[in-house]
Amino acid sequence: QALILQSQKEKCGGTLLSPEWVVTAAHCLEYTHPIQLRVRLGEHKINYDEETEQESGVARIIIHEGYTYGQVNNDIALLNLETPVNLTDYVVPICLPEKRFAVYELSSIKFSTVSGWGRLLDGGITSSILMKVDLPRVKTQECEKETDLNITENMFCAGDLTGTKDSCKGDSGGPHATKYKNTWFLTGIVSWGKGCAVKGSYGVYTRVSKYIDWL
Repeated sequence: QALILQSQKEKCGGTLLSPEWVVTAAHCLEYTHPIQLRVRLGEHKINYDEETEQESGVARIIIHEGYTYGQVNNDIALLNLETPVNLTDYVVPICLPEKRFAVYELSSIKFSTVSGWGRLLDGGITSSILMKVDLPRVKTQECEKETDLNITENMFCAGDLTGTKDSCKGDSGGPHATKYKNTWFLTGIVSWGKGCAVKGSYGVYTRVSKYIDWL
């Protein structure tokens, strides 16, 4: 799990793919120059030095060419780290699934894990400790009933309608990870939703299986 900072402020989450690449949501990087960004890995509790953290500047930002500012389709981007991180017990890249495996196996696993330092309550304070939540996938038709926005094939929904658990603002760009035989695979990127854990509303994620070749 990566924490993306812009001008020293927590901005978004991200996910380590290799020692020098982090994937995140494109909407996190609108009107942003690499010089404003820092990426922190091995973080658990913000503002508390656990001696597991590693930080790097960003050499370049690659936003998916199909992404349009202010829109939600193709909400995916890569950050190339200036200083490759050292892999440790606390800084571990996630596995990128092979496309067929992601489509046929991983997407049929009901529950996946979403994590971040986002707001514990919408409008609330940002959590200083990395939180995670297990959320069920939701059929796109079900999801479209709950939202007025078009859910394209590049997105999927997850969450529960009781309004108790969800990803939230500061979690954007973070991982939706699916466990298969003790290995974690990246299946989604926190993209958007109506508020957070709103009763009767789901979270929307970038469908990573559509971008394996791009990544």
